[in-house]
Amino acid sequence: MRGVAIVVVAFAGLATAAGAAFATQSPSVRLTAMRNAVARKHSVHYVTETSSQGHKVRIVADVGAGEGIQRITIANNGQTGPATVIVRGRTAYIRGNSFTLRAYFGFTKAQAKKYAGKWIAIPHSSPGYAGISAAATFESLLPYLYPQHKLELFISGKLVGVRGTARFMGANLLVLLLAPKEGQPLPVEQYETSPDHPGKSLMTLSHWNEPVHVTAPHHAVPISSVVGG
Repeated sequence: MRGVAIVVVAFAGLATAAGAAFATQSPSVRLTAMRNAVARKHSVHYVTETSSQGHKVRIVADVGAGEGIQRITIANNGQTGPATVIVRGRTAYIRGNSFTLRAYFGFTKAQAKKYAGKWIAIPHSSPGYAGISAAATFESLLPYLYPQHKLELFISGKLVGVRGTARFMGANLLVLLLAPKEGQPLPVEQYETSPDHPGKSLMTLSHWNEPVHVTAPHHAVPISSVVGG
């Protein structure tokens, strides 16, 4: 129903002077250290801000094992509205106003008007589930964090990370993932840019391993009723 929720950004303006302690470290070693640190966690709070050609999306999320919530604000060509995604029990639940149901989730004008403000349930077996639930649980967020190829060490002030290329949900991306020099190398910032699409974005990550408790909405309308009605 919707495109990639994890966003695009340029790396301009970030310093790249290598510190002595990390100048000889290989990017693959640094990336492995970040992956291992994340693997010992089970939840995270993140905020993603995206802007591109009159379109802005802000996502404030708390995600844990098999569950999570995204609180979303969308602005598009002068219109602004809220949306929410909840994942619980292998079902995704979405809610928005008429504008966000159309602009963010891709419903028709008639569907958006009819189901504005109502919870819509999308089961795991639905073709739309993967796109809606992407990055809305801890395990579904992780594939979008890491660069995959052409890795380079990147040092900026008190942060050390790795940048490289990746391919997520059909999109070619450049990804930069940063973690503190000192202590656990848990990611705190992630930037992405796409050579195919203009735009910019920053994801900040914090509150690793704090409890996440999500309640499934009652009386949600099945997605089959929404698209088939």
